[in-house]
Amino acid sequence: MHRCPGMNSNSSAWMVTLSYVVVAIGWVLFSDSLLMMADAESQQRLQSIKGVAFVLATGGLLFFSVRYHLRRRRQQEEALKRSQERFNLALIGGNDGLWDWDVSSGEMYLSLRGRQILGLNQQGPLPNDWLALLHPEDREPARLALVRHLRGDTERLDLSYRVRQPDGRTAWIEAAGRAVRNNDGRATRMVGMLRDVSEQIEREQRLRQAGVMFDCTSEGMLICDVDQTILDVNNAFCKITGYEPGEVIGRQPRILASGRHDRTFYRQLWQQLHATGRWSGEVWNRRKNGEVYPQWQNIISVKDHRGELSHYVAVFADMSVIKRNQQEIDYLAHHDPLTKLPNRLLLNERLSTAIARARRQQSGLGLLFIDLDRFKGVNDSLGHSAGDHLLQLVTQRVQQLCEDGDTLARLSSDEFALLVERRAAVADMGKLAERILHLLQAPFELSGQLLHMSASIGLALFPDDGVDGAELLKNADSAMSLAKQRGRNGYAFYTQELTEQARRRLNLETDLHEAIALNQLRVYYQLQMDLGTGRPVGLEALVRWQHPTQGIIAPDEFLPVARNAGMMSDIDEFVLDEACLQLRHWLDAGYPLQSMAVNMSGYWMERGDVFGNVAAALRRYGLDPGCLELEVTEDEVMHFNDDGVLLLDRLAILGVGLAIDDFGTGYSSLLRLKRMPVNKLKIDRGFVTDLPGSDSDSAMARAIIALGKSLQLKVIAEGIESEEQQRVLHQFGCDLGQGYLYNRPLPASEIEKLLGEPAP
Repeated sequence: MHRCPGMNSNSSAWMVTLSYVVVAIGWVLFSDSLLMMADAESQQRLQSIKGVAFVLATGGLLFFSVRYHLRRRRQQEEALKRSQERFNLALIGGNDGLWDWDVSSGEMYLSLRGRQILGLNQQGPLPNDWLALLHPEDREPARLALVRHLRGDTERLDLSYRVRQPDGRTAWIEAAGRAVRNNDGRATRMVGMLRDVSEQIEREQRLRQAGVMFDCTSEGMLICDVDQTILDVNNAFCKITGYEPGEVIGRQPRILASGRHDRTFYRQLWQQLHATGRWSGEVWNRRKNGEVYPQWQNIISVKDHRGELSHYVAVFADMSVIKRNQQEIDYLAHHDPLTKLPNRLLLNERLSTAIARARRQQSGLGLLFIDLDRFKGVNDSLGHSAGDHLLQLVTQRVQQLCEDGDTLARLSSDEFALLVERRAAVADMGKLAERILHLLQAPFELSGQLLHMSASIGLALFPDDGVDGAELLKNADSAMSLAKQRGRNGYAFYTQELTEQARRRLNLETDLHEAIALNQLRVYYQLQMDLGTGRPVGLEALVRWQHPTQGIIAPDEFLPVARNAGMMSDIDEFVLDEACLQLRHWLDAGYPLQSMAVNMSGYWMERGDVFGNVAAALRRYGLDPGCLELEVTEDEVMHFNDDGVLLLDRLAILGVGLAIDDFGTGYSSLLRLKRMPVNKLKIDRGFVTDLPGSDSDSAMARAIIALGKSLQLKVIAEGIESEEQQRVLHQFGCDLGQGYLYNRPLPASEIEKLLGEPAP
């Protein structure tokens, strides 16, 4: 391009010179021949005219020749300028930059756009090392690519590299060029283009990310054209639906329809999609294997650059797992995981529904509250696994009596409720309770051994015993408590009297707090007799409450209230102190007493300082530890953990006597009993009352006495009320006796009358 003007100038110069030489030579030859024909005088004048004519002719020729060549050159320059402008406009339109590198001299030319792309000053000098402009990671690859092209290993130079812009932004640059070589093949010059491809790179990255998301997302995706023909699906679609891409591409999504949705559903779907461009909702579709499952689906309309609809994209998640999890969570929230029965929450819901239905139909319903007797002893003696198995067996038996519409629920550890919605008379409900008790009386086999169980059942009827579910359940619970008080293994109907009793217990709890503070508690005593000599050898300290308005309140009434209110430790400590003080007084007076028995509640053992209080009381009143005997019930013994056993060991080391009360009513582990530092067994009054007429009670009493003797323990029987009972027990080998035959619990002043004269 740069050599063409030079070649045209030389040609024009030669043409002008040659024309001039031809004309001059022609003119000289022609004019000289004319002069030869003139005379001498004329020749001189003609010579001057010839010179002038030559100058004019050659001047005119030179003028026209120069003007012609200058006009052609101007035309060529204008054409070159227009070509340069078109080239520059093409560069500007393409947003590209031009670079020209003289390899020999090292000079570099960059267009203005090229400087902008590289982030260089528009007027300043170019850097000597253009590689320094590149990102450090891109310099070596760019240098190697340039070297290979200069050597002729590549036909073109194509580079992509990063450049740091003045604003801190990193731009991606694409450089393309080609070397100009001489006859020897050596590169003498390189010319090429620069282009900022940052946006293109960013778009490609987004496309790659979108592609990865499309293939790797856990949600199914499909793309359809405007005619709803499937164009593409992702891996999650295939995993969820079971279809391979080739099985669905080119078909319409209706192949997935389950048939659960009607035309109205789909019409509303498309109306919303056309109106807003998107739709979201739950859809039931069908997998390839025919399984119908729920999806949460989002459908989006995609428009092109002209704003016209081009595609539909559907994204969906398989909700079958979520549905199953929700069902499992709902089941766990409303059912007992051990027995699979409805829990208290579900029972309350069904009870409310049943009561509302009974009101509308003016009918009734019944509720049975079932509590297993002495279930805690099973857990303590046989372990919780055996207890869980027992609950499952109890559930199976009670379910045998349930009819359609009945609800058997587990309320807590050993408490069940049976909602009977069918119309039933009071007598029918009682028969149902008896059938449940009869079923539970059959022995259960647990861990290879037979276990006998019983239950206490409370019954409440709607609408007589409650206006809503909460009241009906509360009253059935109260009736169950009454059944337990009557001796367990029975049932009781709710009466208004039970509500009055509950109110009374609440009032007693309030008054009991004041009773302890105002010293209203009293200690009564009952003699313990030697069955061989008939002489008193000890006493049991029993607490009574001297209520300011109600008089003496028996312990059976207020001690359960105190236990629930957390006041047993205070009461036990009060009785201990009073009993030790009284024993000190009687010993000082000369009464021949060997021991004073004081009840020790499980609550006191777990939460109080039994050892500290006992040691302090013995020191305070100067008593020998052997004079004090602490009684704990059999059920509480089986509830002991390692800390409880350690406490008994410390008391035994101190010298205090230990007795097991109510023996025979719980589930004792003989191995645990053998390991405990116990001195005495106390036969429960339930095995004494029917002596000597009851063969079973006689056998039980004889067995307990024999067990005590084998363990080298003393045996005392409580509840003796007749001479015959005393005689039989003495024959069985019982050591001591206690009961109304000798005295009712009395204050200390009246006990002294029974002790006789003190020793001098």
